[in-house]
Amino acid sequence: MMMRDLHDEELRALLAFRQRHGRCWKAALLLRWSAGTDTDEPGSAHLRHLRNIAGPRWLIGLPAATLDDVARRFAGIADPALVATFMANAVGFSRGAAGSVEIAPASAAHSLAIAIELALKAFLMKAGYADDWNRVHVRHDLEKALALAMEAGLSGLPPELPELVAILSPAYRRHQIDALFRAGASPFAVADASRCVDRLLAVISVHIA
Repeated sequence: MMMRDLHDEELRALLAFRQRHGRCWKAALLLRWSAGTDTDEPGSAHLRHLRNIAGPRWLIGLPAATLDDVARRFAGIADPALVATFMANAVGFSRGAAGSVEIAPASAAHSLAIAIELALKAFLMKAGYADDWNRVHVRHDLEKALALAMEAGLSGLPPELPELVAILSPAYRRHQIDALFRAGASPFAVADASRCVDRLLAVISVHIA
C-alpha cells in the first residue's frame, strides 16, 4: 500500500509502460515483476522501486483515471509567450505591492500572493505542467505550487519564502487576505515580504530564461 504520492519520475515510468503495453499493461507489469524482467524496461529502476514499496495489490487497485489525469498534466508544451505573460504580470503585481506597502498593507499582501502564484505557475509551465492542469489542480494553492516547483527543480529560493507562503496560502485560497490585517494586525512585515517576492521573481526569471 502506498504511503506517499508518486514522484514524477515514477509516474512517467508507469505512463510509458502503459503506453507500450496497452490495455493489459498491469498484467504485463505484474508478470515482469514476478519474473524479474522489469529490469529490461525503460525506467526500470522506478518500476522496481514501485514493486518494492507498493506491490501487486496497489498496482491492481490503481485507477485508470489517476494515470489519465497525470498524462494530462505532463501533456503541457511550454508556450514561451504564455510563460512570459505570466512572468510579466507577476512582476507587475510585485511592483504594485511595493508601491502600496505603507498605505495599504493588506492590498500589498494580496498583490504579493498573486505575484507568487503567477511566477510559480510560469516555472511549472516551463517545466511541462499544462496550464489547464495547473488551473484545475493547483488553483490558488501557493503551498502546492511551491512544492511542485521545487520537485520540478526550482532552487536558490529565498529562505524566508516557505514561511511567507505558509501564511499567505490558506487566506489567499479563501479570498480572505484582508482578514489577516484586521484591527491593524500584521502577520508579517509586508516590506520584507515584498523584497522576498522580488528575489523569488529574479530566481525564476533565471530558471525559465
